[in-house]
Amino acid sequence: MTNSLPVFFTKRFLPGPVWAHFLVLGFLLHLALVRLFPDPMPILGPPSTARLDLVAKSFSQLTGRTPAREDMERFIDMELQDELLFREGLKLGLHERDPAVEQRLIRNMRFLDPASDATDAELVERAMALNQHLTDEVIRRRIVQVMRQLMTAGVSQQTIAESDLREAYSRRQSDFVAPARVSFSHVFLRNVSSDQAAEILALIRSEGLSPQAALKYGTAFLSGFDFMQVRWGEVHSQFGSEFTDALRSRVEQGAASSSWIGAVASVFGRHLIYLHNFEVERPQQFDEVVDQLRWDLKTEREQEALDAAVRAMMTRYEVHRQ
Repeated sequence: MTNSLPVFFTKRFLPGPVWAHFLVLGFLLHLALVRLFPDPMPILGPPSTARLDLVAKSFSQLTGRTPAREDMERFIDMELQDELLFREGLKLGLHERDPAVEQRLIRNMRFLDPASDATDAELVERAMALNQHLTDEVIRRRIVQVMRQLMTAGVSQQTIAESDLREAYSRRQSDFVAPARVSFSHVFLRNVSSDQAAEILALIRSEGLSPQAALKYGTAFLSGFDFMQVRWGEVHSQFGSEFTDALRSRVEQGAASSSWIGAVASVFGRHLIYLHNFEVERPQQFDEVVDQLRWDLKTEREQEALDAAVRAMMTRYEVHRQ
């Protein structure tokens, strides 16, 4: 019997020579094998412990606290995303045509061999052969940055409609508050009693001196003498809590603008205060925050586009978080 059993079976349904039946059977077998035994997906992760430790250390230095579990999970997500974008960027050949990457490779090679007379192109080729584009942290960050730009380019160029801006303003209106601001000048008196400060203030008032002219009765102050349109937090950072609380209390109780309002103590000494004006906290109008709204919406849409692209690419990898 010259024909095999499978060929005999297919000939019942399809005409043609034996070799054609073998081709059909081979194709079907290939499909079955691909379906049943697909090629393994590339593995992504787990993130380097050293990199996570470095991120955690930086976080602690900035915030003054140890990262919580949810913080570490976020760091893992960030590292996995960066590694994903780096690999996908290499697949696209970004390292082969990005000027910043090229200059970085040339700089690295010149540093390794300052006496080399090789051309820039030759140095780039040698650096690639040494896989410097895979191990250099600056190149890694550059490729990740370019990938993010590529994936958000379409959204970045879109115009945000005014209706969207107004809807965002309505939704977030409570977030937009112009803080209270105060404008004042001072004369700094070092090592004087409250009675002496009161005497000097009375003299300044009797002479009708401006804040600038009154400086002759004071001493130098490192941060200067005029503070215009400053927030209370800025006042606190310059003078401390005792000064800020006392000045704020007088201002909010109705101290007259454009006048000397008295002596206020700080950790440095005493200060004779001339109040220029005070602006109370108030809601900000749409026109005042429209640029910020536009930036925020643009950033949100770019992040949504990036997240969607990353999720799609992640499906092509076997992800190991730890």
